[in-house]
Formats: sequence, C-alpha cells, structure tokens
Amino acid sequence: MISSILAADASSIVMIVVLLVLFVGMMLISIIPQKKKQKEYEAMQSAIKVGTRIMTIGRLVGTVVAINTDNTIEVDIGTKGNPVIILINREGIGLNLDAQQVAPDSKGDIKANSSEGDVDADEATFTEADSSEEKKDDEI
Repeated sequence: MISSILAADASSIVMIVVLLVLFVGMMLISIIPQKKKQKEYEAMQSAIKVGTRIMTIGRLVGTVVAINTDNTIEVDIGTKGNPVIILINREGIGLNLDAQQVAPDSKGDIKANSSEGDVDADEATFTEADSSEEKKDDEI
C-alpha cells in the first residue's frame, strides 16, 4: 500500500492538495461573513425594548408596545389616534430603526446608514419639465 502511494504521480498529489485548499478557502469565505451577520442580528434583537421603532421582515413599520415571555412582541403599526396592535414572533423583526445611525457622507450630506441602497435627493427629483422633454423626444 505504501509503495502504491509512493508510486503515485506528483501531479495527482498536487491536484488533491489544490482541491483541498480551494475547498477550505470556500468554506472560510462563506462561514466568516455568515457568523458576523448572525452576531449583528443577535445584537439588534437584544437592543429591542418597549418604545423601539422596528421594521418587520414583511416591511411593516411600527413601535414595540410589549415584549412577551413566549418570544412574541406586540407592535403598534397604526397612527397615534388609531392604534393597530399586531402580535409577531421575535424572529420576524427585520430592522431596529432606532439603531440606524445618521452619519455625513463624503459630500457632507446626511444619510442614514442602512443595508439597503440610499438615494440622493438629486437623483430622486423628477419634475414636469423633465417629463415634457421626454414626450417631445418620443414624438420626434
């Protein structure tokens, strides 16, 4: 058996080593970011208190009214004059909106730091003059 191992080509041994290194590298690339996100999510979950503004994974925005012992949270998604209380599981919380910090970007504009894409006001403006120019272009 030892003689068969010694008789193996050096290229096949190198190929096996390369495949093992690639496999370990891919595992590290996928596991490390996942653990980091899990820690951030657990920190966000632990920061939830009564009065915290949250966004659910279904994109409902509301304020935590009560935290129950059975891993559920009561959230008010209505207005101040017309409260609407829903009961959700703690894992249904997608974002802690109170934990979103406001920081100036490189231009000096203030933007909220979030995982979703930010839109500058300059990019989001669309006036009637722009639409009339497009109509003129379409007619030509």
